Amino acid sequence: MSEQKHPHAWAITPNSQALTELAKGIWDCAVQTKQRPLVVLSTAGPLIGVRAALEKNRPKSLPSDIAFLPQVISFADWLEAAPGTWKLPKKQSDLERWLSVYVNLRKHPTLKTWFKAESDSGAWGLAKSVIDACDILSEAIIAQLHDKLSFLIQSATLDSEEWTKKLEDLLDQTIASVYPELSRKVVDQESKVLLTFWRYLSSAGDAVFRKQFAMVAHLDLAKANQGQSRSLIWVQTADPKPVDHEVISRYLADYAQYAPVLGVSLDWSAVALWSEALAGEDAAGDLSPLTAEQEKQLQNNIKAAPYPNWNLISARRFEELAWAVTKSIETHLIAGKKNIALVAQDRLVARRARALFARLGPSLNIRDETGWKLDTTRAAAALNSWLELIRAPKEGPTAAVLLEFLQNPFLNIPGCIQKAPEVCIGLVAQLEDILVASQAKSGWETFYMAVERANDYASSHDAIPNEALLKLLQFVRERHHGWQELNMNCSSAYTLLHKNLQETGMVTALEDDAAGRQLLEVVQTFDLKSSYQDLGMRLPEWISLIKSVMEEASYEEAGKESQANLSILPLSSTRLRIFDAVVVVGCDEQQLPAFSEPPLFFSDALNRLLKSSTMTSQFIQQARDFSQLLISCASVDLLWQSKSKSGEPLRPSAWIQRLQAVLPKWKEVLAQPQLHEGIAKPIQQAITTLEHDLPMPLSMSPSAYKALRDCPYKYYVRSLLGLREAKEFEDGFDASLAGQSLHALLRNFYQALKTEEQKVDTQIIANKKARRQWMVQQLNSISEKEFKRLIEGDSRVLGILRDWQKQIPSFVDWQLLREERGWHYHNAEHKVGFDLHFEDANGKSRIIRIEGRADRFDINNEAGQQAEVIEYKNQSVTKIKKRAEHLLDDPQLLIYARAANECPENARIQGYPVKQAGWVSLKVDLKRDKKLQRSLEIGDVSELMPALNQQLTEDMQKLWSGNELAAFAPDGVCKYCEARGICRKGMW
Repeated sequence: MSEQKHPHAWAITPNSQALTELAKGIWDCAVQTKQRPLVVLSTAGPLIGVRAALEKNRPKSLPSDIAFLPQVISFADWLEAAPGTWKLPKKQSDLERWLSVYVNLRKHPTLKTWFKAESDSGAWGLAKSVIDACDILSEAIIAQLHDKLSFLIQSATLDSEEWTKKLEDLLDQTIASVYPELSRKVVDQESKVLLTFWRYLSSAGDAVFRKQFAMVAHLDLAKANQGQSRSLIWVQTADPKPVDHEVISRYLADYAQYAPVLGVSLDWSAVALWSEALAGEDAAGDLSPLTAEQEKQLQNNIKAAPYPNWNLISARRFEELAWAVTKSIETHLIAGKKNIALVAQDRLVARRARALFARLGPSLNIRDETGWKLDTTRAAAALNSWLELIRAPKEGPTAAVLLEFLQNPFLNIPGCIQKAPEVCIGLVAQLEDILVASQAKSGWETFYMAVERANDYASSHDAIPNEALLKLLQFVRERHHGWQELNMNCSSAYTLLHKNLQETGMVTALEDDAAGRQLLEVVQTFDLKSSYQDLGMRLPEWISLIKSVMEEASYEEAGKESQANLSILPLSSTRLRIFDAVVVVGCDEQQLPAFSEPPLFFSDALNRLLKSSTMTSQFIQQARDFSQLLISCASVDLLWQSKSKSGEPLRPSAWIQRLQAVLPKWKEVLAQPQLHEGIAKPIQQAITTLEHDLPMPLSMSPSAYKALRDCPYKYYVRSLLGLREAKEFEDGFDASLAGQSLHALLRNFYQALKTEEQKVDTQIIANKKARRQWMVQQLNSISEKEFKRLIEGDSRVLGILRDWQKQIPSFVDWQLLREERGWHYHNAEHKVGFDLHFEDANGKSRIIRIEGRADRFDINNEAGQQAEVIEYKNQSVTKIKKRAEHLLDDPQLLIYARAANECPENARIQGYPVKQAGWVSLKVDLKRDKKLQRSLEIGDVSELMPALNQQLTEDMQKLWSGNELAAFAPDGVCKYCEARGICRKGMW
């Protein structure tokens, strides 16, 4: 190195010896200048490799003042280490810049009319795109700014306020001078919007300008220490954008006036495998044609390439490709290779392969450098579940949103409701069962009603009500209400969110999780210490903002000691890095090369005008990166999926095909999954045998008996093993809270009718018209009252109420007709049952209790004092008729009739034998059913009792016999059977 006042230039070949060559050159520079040089890398990827190479190639004899390793630092870290950073304008965070877009929309009506997005999340996404585009415009004026900053170097004694004011004035002047020229060149409306935003948003705190200010600060320090400043070695690890090349070249030239400067670039001539990687682009931004000398050089490079070390592997399907990637890496690990790279051109396959690598356990350390988003972690999902809950309307969230929050693993439920942990075991599962069974789909009042009715049912069935469920609902509801009453601004929203996370115990749990700690750091950025803290916005806007910030944040995995390392990284991160083996997945024509999304508002021509990145430059850089990877790595596996999702064939990348054309021996191999053969023994019939140790039931409900009649296997799975299908919230009515409300309001109505009939001055006994009017009015009134809480919880229930109210006149007519025949309501919802005596297969006497809850009992004093058991069905009469055709297979009414006759005191109908039974439809088709038939009665039940008793006895004997149970149900039953995935009847 000479004493020249301009940068020295040195180019190295990016092959396997590149780092060694670079390290030796840096040491040579240190020896010649007798100084410990400063090495700045344009990208941080090769940082560790350069340091390792410097240590490995340290000269044996060095002066003591340069014995330490040269300082190696990335460009970004070097800028952060600029002297006098306290003088620089405060750097705006990404969040603050997004909020600045929000503020400017309010200040400038013109921008507000131009700035359109269909949703809040779309608005913040567009805001980010606008900011990114503004940064490109700012980079375009850096060259002009560089010249004018030289005037500020002289005023280094200014305090921070004056320094900031000078910088802002300089920025304003520069933008003002450049703005008209850009406006003339850009005439479309979108670009006018962008230029207007750029004019309003740009400030001295932008990262683009702070970068330039930091570089000037380093230059100022070099000038102050002229003659003593360390030499600067700039290593350009990738082709820079034209604007960056211009800025860096001028900066190195200025720096060379005060200290030795060495600019290191990459010489691709000896490693390029394709013409674009060798010739690059011309002044117009197009691909340059090869000269005769370059053509010869390219042919020599391909002939000398170590293609026997390149393995071409294709797989037909996604899963086969993932397994092929896993197999390739396992093969390298078995061969003793410790440092392996997985280049993820196909990110989906890389993620699937990563999941398969989990089988290898902690012996393999996996480091993902592809930008694993923080919002994909379970910690972010937990926070997102709370955000979704608080954005629900004041009536309450949906059941799905509520359960998703309560099921997140970071929630401390015992701490929330001040209960012992053992009390809270299965609490959320119990709540889910209640809500699903009640079809309580949304609304706090709906949830309360479902839990209250479940507790009432438990109390009436000798079980203990779970009050913790109500406490849990109240805890969440209070915090949800806090957001409804909040005076929303950035400060109050952050304060309340942080308070919520503490009260729910999520802060403590998140701090114990790697991703959780990073998530809390992201949330902490919303604690703004600037003018934006009092910025008011709507709750949905603020929630969309915090979600957008989580989407932009990357999750950084913590490293750990292991026997081998696997780095999952993009192609650009392989530059000047050494790996024992490299596996590239996604080498098909659709994914290699891969181009980044162009910035919003910018065409390729405009990017070229602004000296920014273009499609051509990206294409050239990837060709060079791919060439360097193939030449420098000892072993490279190239994999791709040979068939697309639609089944169309996928060819390998054009780069691979071009090499295959001149390397005929380089053939691809089709990945074949390992096949294991065996002889299957088909099942002839789905049969199960009861375990001898399995306790037999001591009681049975009518629905359980129906399951036994449908299929013994179904009963075995459901009632004996206790297995249940995971239910979901579906459109339905039968088992919903609305259906329960109908039963409750009918019970209340008939009780009110009995009370009214006992009054002395009542008009409803002698006056039939008054009786009908009273019934209709009372049924409507009681219905409104009973459905009130449901409607407050979920306004959609109002439709169900109105449908029922349309049925009321017809229902009253049916009731009056029954009364004319002598039938009167007696009581409702009584538990009735009887003991069935039988002998098992060994002749031993057994007893089983068969019982259930009957909907209603009517009595008739005019027809020999008899009673009738009635069941309400929210079905049409047509469906009820089909049920009646198979009465002994669904003998619910017959069971209630026998139970009431054997033990009338339970039904409270002493002296009134049950001789009739019937179903009553609550869902008559008022338009089609002209006769308005509402009920279907069974004849004399006593005639059916012998057949029922014999059937019950035989079925219980079979159940207790221990014989094989065969799945024999018809397809209509199997279609909705919970056990169909277990019995596998469809296999035979």
